[in-house]
Amino acid sequence: MNNRNLICGLAVFVIALLAVAIIVATKVTVPAPAYAIDEYLEALTAFAPKIDAIEVQSGDSTLRLERGNNGWTIPSRNGYGAKAESVQELVRGLIALDADQQMTSKPERHHELGVAWPDIKKEAQRIRLFAEGSKEPVLDVILGRAVQSPTGVYLRKSSENQAYRCRGSLRVSADIAAWLAGPVSEIPSSAIQQIDVDGATLTQKDSQWSFLPPTSTEPDPRRDAIKATIPYLLSGFQPEDVRAASAEDALHPNQIAAIFHLDADHAVDARVWKESDGVWVKLSLGECSAVPNEALDKYAPMWQGWVFRLPAWRGGQFDPLFAPPG
Repeated sequence: MNNRNLICGLAVFVIALLAVAIIVATKVTVPAPAYAIDEYLEALTAFAPKIDAIEVQSGDSTLRLERGNNGWTIPSRNGYGAKAESVQELVRGLIALDADQQMTSKPERHHELGVAWPDIKKEAQRIRLFAEGSKEPVLDVILGRAVQSPTGVYLRKSSENQAYRCRGSLRVSADIAAWLAGPVSEIPSSAIQQIDVDGATLTQKDSQWSFLPPTSTEPDPRRDAIKATIPYLLSGFQPEDVRAASAEDALHPNQIAAIFHLDADHAVDARVWKESDGVWVKLSLGECSAVPNEALDKYAPMWQGWVFRLPAWRGGQFDPLFAPPG
């Protein structure tokens, strides 16, 4: 009786092992679903070195980048430079996407994934990549909402209704600030010895800026704003917008002129003014000797022929400088 039970137990065990083996073998040999969007994205690998134009559209805003002899530029900003790193990140991010689930193919449900187009909510971005010698895009997709777990995005070809969930991370914006080359200056206030501004002189001691000679201790919003903003103007200056400089830039009222003395041999001239869309800055070399200066040698070439808009959060700090007296 015991022998019979033992034999039966062994038989059951062997059958279980065979079942597990069959399941494992089935999992190994059965390929994952093949999605058309994967082949479409992978084809971009061959075109990547030849891509010479990119368009990102959100709502009614379209940003176009073009590659020329001097790298990537933004035509709508008179050919100002675009970040090559951002371009590479976009192309690599698209190639790396991997579809893991087929979603809706009904246009009336595209808004649920953020892949509706046209998209009045501005949730979706249409991405078009062009290659050398091609008038039609080599890639044209609608990028939808991000997926939190697992990390991914919703995506579809703009010419097809079928949407997919893709593994991978891809962030794209039609906002020009995300593509501008920069920063245009990275000179910390600690590297500045003296600033001549508004007919007065600012000097620093123990990382604290003060007027020379000392000013009244009575509250003065404009004076306090100058101390709080001007010494840090050249530090981490990543523009929010840019345009070609013009003669009219010197005609703005209430314009603030500041001369930053880095040392006895190097200076930077800055003009700061406010327009309806924000605070703009023009930078140029001041009186400088032939002695090299690493920071100026790097950034000064980026200033020639351009004026830059401060980011909105930073420009707001300058508002007291332009407030009417009273």
